[in-house]
Amino acid sequence: MIIVRTTVPLSTGTVTLHAWSAAHVDAHLLDLLTFTVGLGAMREHWDDISEDDVDPNLWQRFDRLVQASLRGQSPPVLLSWPDRLALLDAMWVLNDVDDTEGKLTALVTRARARQAKLTALYQQRLQGLQTAPSTST
Repeated sequence: MIIVRTTVPLSTGTVTLHAWSAAHVDAHLLDLLTFTVGLGAMREHWDDISEDDVDPNLWQRFDRLVQASLRGQSPPVLLSWPDRLALLDAMWVLNDVDDTEGKLTALVTRARARQAKLTALYQQRLQGLQTAPSTST
């Protein structure tokens, strides 16, 4: 079953996040990947990093992702570090490309097998129609 929304408990309450629509998922996934990698780099080099080292668009990407997932709800304010990680994790779960890719691959395989079967049946019928009945006496 594909999850289309989830409730995320935060330190200031709860929010409901929704999976992104197919029309926007590619752009949001790019932001999700960029933000996650940037956040990981910040954590890895926490002792050596200064404010100037952080891409100013990094947190804007996060805000865009959360806003896209909220579908009209007011965005949460004063997010703690665990809140941000909970939201990030929920967005990964809701928009799991690997999971949906596997499902799509299975559906394509199923459709191709069914198509091959129907094509074979159609070919058999055509051959049966083209064979004229024997009229020898």
